[in-house]
Order: sequence, then C-alpha cells, then structure tokens
Amino acid sequence: MSSRSDLEVSSPPCYRRLIGVVGLLLLGACGGSEANPQASGPEALGVTRAALATTVTVDTASNAGPVNPFSWAVGAPDKYVGHWPGNAVLKQRISDAKVKLVRVGVTQWGLYNGQDVYPAHNTWNWATLDALLNTIWDAGAEPLIVVCGFPGGVNKTLNADKVILSADWAEYGTFMAGLVQRYNVDQALGASKRVRYFEMWNEATNEWDGKFASKADYNTFFTTVASAMRAKDATLKLIGPADSHSGDLDKGPAESWLSNAAKNLEANLDILSWHNYGPHASGTATDAQRMAWTPPNYRDDVIKVKNGGLNGVLTGPSGKKYGAAITEYNIAQGDFAAFNAKYHSEVNATWTASAIINAMKANIDIFSFYNLAEAGQNHLGLLNTTDFAPHKPYFTLFLFGNYTGDQKLTTTGGTANLEAFASRATATGRTYVTVVNKDTAGNAYDVTVSLAGSSSATGTVNVRTVNAATTANPTAYTTVPYAGSAFTYTVPPYHVVSFEVIPATGGSVLFQSGFESADIQPTWLDTMEASQNVTANTWATQVECSPRQESPHTGLAALMYSGKDTSATVSYANARVFDVNIPITAATKLSYWIHPQQDNARYVAVDFVCTDGSTLRDSGATDLNGFSMHAHAGHGGAIPLNTWTQVRSNVGQWLSGKTLDRILVSYDRPASTGDYRGYIDDIVITNGALP
Repeated sequence: MSSRSDLEVSSPPCYRRLIGVVGLLLLGACGGSEANPQASGPEALGVTRAALATTVTVDTASNAGPVNPFSWAVGAPDKYVGHWPGNAVLKQRISDAKVKLVRVGVTQWGLYNGQDVYPAHNTWNWATLDALLNTIWDAGAEPLIVVCGFPGGVNKTLNADKVILSADWAEYGTFMAGLVQRYNVDQALGASKRVRYFEMWNEATNEWDGKFASKADYNTFFTTVASAMRAKDATLKLIGPADSHSGDLDKGPAESWLSNAAKNLEANLDILSWHNYGPHASGTATDAQRMAWTPPNYRDDVIKVKNGGLNGVLTGPSGKKYGAAITEYNIAQGDFAAFNAKYHSEVNATWTASAIINAMKANIDIFSFYNLAEAGQNHLGLLNTTDFAPHKPYFTLFLFGNYTGDQKLTTTGGTANLEAFASRATATGRTYVTVVNKDTAGNAYDVTVSLAGSSSATGTVNVRTVNAATTANPTAYTTVPYAGSAFTYTVPPYHVVSFEVIPATGGSVLFQSGFESADIQPTWLDTMEASQNVTANTWATQVECSPRQESPHTGLAALMYSGKDTSATVSYANARVFDVNIPITAATKLSYWIHPQQDNARYVAVDFVCTDGSTLRDSGATDLNGFSMHAHAGHGGAIPLNTWTQVRSNVGQWLSGKTLDRILVSYDRPASTGDYRGYIDDIVITNGALP
C-alpha cells in the first residue's frame, strides 16, 4: 500500500478476546506491521493503546422489517470497460458477493463500444442487449437499466457543451417500449429474466451524453418515455432524476431537481434517486471527515426523502411519498490527479461498511456502489479492470451479502466510530451482527455484544473479518463460545467484523443443516433410492442431489437437485440425502427453503422415510398453506421461479410416534417432461417454534 497523506490509523493492537460474561482472556494474533505495514498516524509504528469499551445490545426477538439485499447493489463496469459482458470471472464476483441488483447503462455501453443497441427506427441490437443483461441475470442478480444517452435511432441536437437542444422523445419511447416488450412481455429470455427497474437518465445537468437545459425539458423526456414503457408493463419501477448531489433536498421545485420530480412526475415516478460521494473538496478532505460523512448523508437524508422532505418539498401533489435510492456512492471524488491507494484499501472497505449500515438503518430502497470497475486508474472500482481481481472494498460487500439474515433486528449502543447492524436468518435462527470500527485516531474497541431475548444463553460465534490483511473472500472464521447471552471481542481500527451467532440447540431442534462446512453433511451424494423415467439433466451426466456453492439461501452452500423427466405418465426420482434417527412427536415440525429454476423444479420436496417404511409424502401431511407435502403437488403449483420460498409443516400431526430414518429430496410430476433443476437449503426439524 502506498503511504497516506491524511490522518491514518496506527498499527492495530493485538486482539484481546474476552469471551462471555466471565471475562475469559484469550490471546489472539497480533495485527502489528503485518496487518498494516505502511500505516502512518498519531502513533509510532507498533505502538498500541488501550481499547475503549462499548456495548452493542441486539434484541434477538425483535422484527425491524425485512433486510433489503439492494442495500449492497453495485454499478456495472463503466461504459469504457468493453470486455465485461459474458465474462465468467465478473459473473462469479457478482454471484459470490450475493449482489442482487446491478446498475447498467446499456445504451451508453453500446455507443462507446461500437455496438449501438438501437441503430435505426424499430431496429434493436438484441445480441448486445442480451449479452449485457444475461451477464447480470446469470450471476444471480437483476439489472437496473439507466435510460441515458442517445442511440443512433433517436434524432437529437446537442450543443458544444452537450446540452440537449432538441430530441425525438417519442422515438426514444418507441426504443424503450420495444425493450420492455422483449424482456417483460414476450419474455424472450425466460420468465425470470425481466427488467423491473429503470432509472430515467443520469445526472441531468452533468451527463456528457446529454444535459437537460431545464427541468421542464427533463419532465417532457420522463413523461413521454415513461408512458411508452408503462403502456407495455404497468408494474415497472421507475426511478429519477439521478441528481448529481443531495444538497438540494430541502429546496422547492424551482431550485431542486428532486423536488421538481416529486411535484411533477407523480404519475410514473416510484423512487427518487440522487448521487452522493464522500467529501471531495479537491482532495483536501481528511479520513476523519470522510468517516463522519456516512450517518447524515446515507441515513438521515434517506429518512428525510422517505418522509416526504422538509415541509413536504419531496411529496407528490396527492400526498404521495417516494422510495429513496442513492444510485452512486463511494468514499470520495475529486482528488484524481494521482492515484489514491486508499480507495482500494481497508480505508474504503471500512467506509463502505459504515455507508451500508447507515443506509440499511434508513430502509433505503436501492444503494448502489460506484462501481465494479472503471477505465483509467480505476480509482473507485471494486475490481481490477483487466482480470476483475478484487480490491478490499469488494470484500465488504461479500461480507454483507453472505453473512446478513433476512430480518432486521433492533440494535442499540456503539459509538460514533463503532457502528453495528444486526439481522436474523429466519430459516436457521442464527443472528448476524456486523460491526465496523472507523476510528481514524487509532482506537480499538472492546465490543460487548449483548443478545437480549436470545433463545439460548450459550452458544458459539463464528467471527469473520475484513481488514488490511484480507486478500480473499472472507469465508474463513474463528469460533469463540459465548455465555450469559453476551460476548466481548476486540475490534481494531479499520476493521469490519461479522459475528455469526449460533445458539446452543438444546432439546427443541432435532436436526438442522444449511449445507455449510460446519453443518451436518449429506450421508449420500447423487444417490437415488428409487426412480422411474428420470435421467440426467441436459447439462449433467447423472441425476443430481448434492451441495453446491451457488445461489444459497443463506451462507455459501445449498443442496442442488437436477434431472430430466422423460415420461408424461409416470416419472419420479427420490434422492437419499441424510441418514438419521429422529423420534417424531406431535410437536415435531419441518421447515426448508426451495429455489426452483424451471417449472418442473417446483415439483420437488423434502421427504421422510420412517423406520416402519411409511413416508411423509403419503401421510396426507400439508404445509401451513394447506398444500400437500407430496412432491407431485408442486407446493400448490404456483411458487415463484429463481427465488427462495419457505415450506413449513407440522409433520408431527401425521407422523407422531414414528422414528425418522432417512431424509430424501424427491421429484414427482407424472404429467410433464423436460429438465428440472433447483436448490434446497436450511432444513430444520424441531419440536420448538418453526423458524
């Protein structure tokens, strides 16, 4: 790492882990020069100071609303990075970090790479558009298309400063309506490959591919093009005006682009968007100023917008209040005369963690990091522009994507420099707490995490870290015990730490596996107990049922199943997975999550075989929605594709008194043929409350 010009962190102190309320002292690895060999700051290299004490209290029984994975969205590589569509490494980076939304300017990318996406009236370059969007969809995310720039098929006149003097917005509407028709109406690439989100232009007064002369001109563009798109698909989520900064949030429509949009575009506008980078006064901002930026700009501003603005300046004429999206953010912008290494270091990794925490606390709708990669010196890119190797801020997104639950928990405590966010994985009952130490003066914190309302006063904590020493995806962890519903852990400066809290199971949980390395592993892999008229999936060599590190519901792994139905009269495949010995009582319940990728894949279910030969599928059992637990019922036949759905059943109502011998995953759909593929994750059998 290059030496730094701003106030920086001293060499981090040795880890001191105080486990549980008994205060057991364990010596960890010393950070020292290995963790930050070129740090410069208020203390000499190797000098440590006493850690400051703080407490973070997590109400593990609370429900503060769903976690929105769009809180760690990203921008695609910029329009000058021409080699990213279809790139396998890039897709893997998006997938690994569980990024679910990627902002992409398809028109601009086409123009800058000689592949105009709409070269003439009623003429679309579908090959280019498909390649751009498939890269995102195939990575497990969905696109947010930025409607910006002029394809060859739309006449326009720009002056020397790129101000739009005239434009055929009706033709632009034809262009975009055709795009919506292909992906959303005709579903040319499949039912799951729809475009739901569109941002209507980018930085209307700054965009070099077309600046608007006035707010009225922008309104004409928005209304004309949005109406043409909505005529094809009324369910679209339209976003704007992508203002270049949030400084006018409190101003009225005559001065503010955001207020103008709120007051004049209510019929088609769903989410107000703006951009907000860290302080960038010609590179003179200190790291302390940058770290202080995140709460007011990514929490308070978002809350202000979602509440309708000061004195209602961001409220529609009918009283409508809008969603909030910051579609570009990063640590800073403006000191680009020479490359600033901290933008790729643990400094930006820490800053980004703080930004995401504050945005999630504000319930932001979309929070998009700028960007995956950019041409030139790649100041703000998460990835290298040539081989898409990750820089440290990428690991922060990976940490949030992989170790955040689906339900937010109420969290109190911490300090201005030690921030925390907590969530719960409803499928597993695990609590995740992410803390970030953004103290630029070199202070470590002894963080006591108090687990109020915990289902167990004892358990274990898996600890994962992003810091100066992180060079690969932070999947590795250290494990520490907790007792008395609390644990204490020392977090050095410029560290992002994720705590995965696993309560002791006690007697209520009978079986649990999310197919992670620390979980119970399948007894059998790709092993059929019985099958008829099912062969290998088109892309496989055998009927499959085994773990994969792809598209999990939680963690890193899920159980993938696949096959090919060859008969429209009789077809089933019952795959053995776990060999168990579990007594079933009237209180026994089952929960699991399923993620079908094709229509046939809906007709797959977790099944039981008991020691007397009886099965769950033939027991008459139903789920909590009243649908049969037999695979051929297809969970009611209407569960969505390419997303996770939870299945829960009070199985003890039908199987009480029996002993579960084997857990299967079964396919059964007699009246259909063709491939099926999907995932099962987070199986829980319990005599307690269902997750």
